[in-house]
Amino acid sequence: MRVKKNVRSEVCIDLPYWISNQGPQSDLVISTRVRLARNLAKYRFPYHAGRSERSRVFDLVAEVIESEKEFSSFAVVNCNSITPIERQLLFEARIISPDLITAEGDRGVAVDGHEHTAVMINEEDHLRLLAVESGYAPEEVWERVNRLDDSLGRYLSYAYDVRRGFLTSCPTNSGTGLRISFLLHLPGLTLTRTIDSVLLAASHMGISTRGFFGEHSEIVGNLFQLSNQATLGLGEEEFIQNTRKVVDEVLSHERKARKRILDDASMELSDKVFRSWGILLHAKMLTVNEFLNLASALRLGIDCGIFKEIPIERLNKAVMMVMPAHLQQYRHKTIPEEQEACERADVVRELLGVSVRRRTTTRPKGTRVSGKKIAERGDDKS
Repeated sequence: MRVKKNVRSEVCIDLPYWISNQGPQSDLVISTRVRLARNLAKYRFPYHAGRSERSRVFDLVAEVIESEKEFSSFAVVNCNSITPIERQLLFEARIISPDLITAEGDRGVAVDGHEHTAVMINEEDHLRLLAVESGYAPEEVWERVNRLDDSLGRYLSYAYDVRRGFLTSCPTNSGTGLRISFLLHLPGLTLTRTIDSVLLAASHMGISTRGFFGEHSEIVGNLFQLSNQATLGLGEEEFIQNTRKVVDEVLSHERKARKRILDDASMELSDKVFRSWGILLHAKMLTVNEFLNLASALRLGIDCGIFKEIPIERLNKAVMMVMPAHLQQYRHKTIPEEQEACERADVVRELLGVSVRRRTTTRPKGTRVSGKKIAERGDDKS
């Protein structure tokens, strides 16, 4: 991601690192994300604060980040000063939440593109500290957020109670304020029809499930976000370890399901993968959900070694570029809603299409090719 330094009004999003497939177990785990909820002492929480009070909070946090050396790699973006398309870009890159898109007044995000960390300001809470990494890396991501939390805590006074821990707008975030989530690709469990039982067992162990776009979003492309439900009663490391144990079980079930499919239904899987490939190469209209569902089959085919037409990096780029704001940025123009599906299909063909070099022989009309020449070329079918 690129945000112009110390300018709170210009945003340009590159392909996010979290979808690069560079991390551990990236064939199953797309990304790991850790978020901490914090509020400032002596200020009302955002939902109860007036517009001027929220502005004071935003300016206070922005001043700390822009003036202190240890935050020199961060750039601050005020969502009140950028365009709707730029806000949507930040959301699609999973840097801000839907609340920051629709809220009024001064609110925004401080982004460190090098460390893949960010601080949302004046969302549901005054601060939402977050870090995201490619693949399965809970400890690494937690350490990054924890360092950021300690650094900001030296300059900002957090709302904290000895008995209740960190105070938050929503009681389900109180205590540690920690939410660790894993974006998983689970087509094996879906195809073997065991996904519901596996996720139900995870739910009984304190894990919630959301869709690709977060809370209240539907499941598309076999992409599931699994995260801890509780934030109170244990330390942060304990919550992370408990969540990891459950996710480990889910990943084990997915690997077994993929092996079962390859052993018992490899031809059916191959057919599904290449049918999806054909649709993506020839479709004239595509919605985001249609693309994600078809791309899921390609991703599974690539991971299982049965589909080698394109590298996973090209598919990952397409996943981002089909999103509405990224689509417009990629095309460098505003796309009317009624034309979006057609434009998306065109972009998918551009990004995924394989150019086939065809050798053609031109000769004067009526010229005959002898049987000997045909045989020499290996074209004689007799």
